[in-house]
Amino acid sequence: MNKYQIKCVHCGTVTPSFALWFLQNQCCPNCKSKHAEVEYDTDYATLPSLLTGKPESFWHYFDFLPLLDKAHIVTCKEGAIPVENWEFLDKYAHDNFQVDCRVMVYRNDLNGGTNTFKDVAASLAASIFKETAIHNFCVASTGNTATAFSKYLSLAGVKFTVFVPACVSADSVEEMRSWGQEVVIADGDYAYAKKMAAEYAIDNAVLISAGNIDPIRSNGLYAGYLYSGSQRRNRADCY
Repeated sequence: MNKYQIKCVHCGTVTPSFALWFLQNQCCPNCKSKHAEVEYDTDYATLPSLLTGKPESFWHYFDFLPLLDKAHIVTCKEGAIPVENWEFLDKYAHDNFQVDCRVMVYRNDLNGGTNTFKDVAASLAASIFKETAIHNFCVASTGNTATAFSKYLSLAGVKFTVFVPACVSADSVEEMRSWGQEVVIADGDYAYAKKMAAEYAIDNAVLISAGNIDPIRSNGLYAGYLYSGSQRRNRADCY
C-alpha cells in the first residue's frame, strides 16, 4: 500500500501517487482543480518520537513526506525549520496598538542549500521528480524559489526553466545560471513572467509549479511544523 495519497480539496477525489498526479497535469481528474493536499497512511502514534532532538535535515521526517524510496532523496542538509515566537513584536503590538497577540514566525534562512527558506520545498520537489522520472520543470519566480530550485533540480538531473521579472538582480540571475539552468528575463513585471511561464509550459508540455497550492511545496513545509510540535495531520498552511 502506498504511504500517501493526494486528495482534491474541492471534491475529495483521490490520486494515489505523484506519478499519476503528474500524468493528470497536476490537477484533479474529476473537477480539474489544482488545489490538493497529501494525506498519509502512516501510524501517527510514531509522531511524538520524531519531535525530540534537533535533526540536521527535514528528511528526519521521511515517514511523513510523500517519497517512497530514500534512495531518491536529493539533499544538502536542509535544517528542520522551527516556528518561533517573536516576543518583541508581541510587545510592540501591545505597547503601540493595544493589541494582545502572539506573533509566530515560520522562517529560517540558515539552511544548507542556498540559504533561502525555499530550500526545503526544492529538496522535496527534486526528490519527487527523481523518483517519478520527471526531467523538465518550469516556474515563474522573483528570486528565492528560482534560486533554490535551480540548484536542487540540477542535482536531480532535471532541466529547469525559470521566468523572472525584469527587476530581479543580475547577481540572482547569475546564481541561477551557475547551475546550468535556463533563465528567461521577462520584459515586464512578475505577472508578465507568470504568463510567459504558463504559455511555455503548455507549448512544451512541461510541468509548472502550481504556486502556494502545489502539494509538493506545502508538504515541504510540513516537516517544519512537525519539528515545532504542531500536530496538523495533513498539511502546512503557510508558505
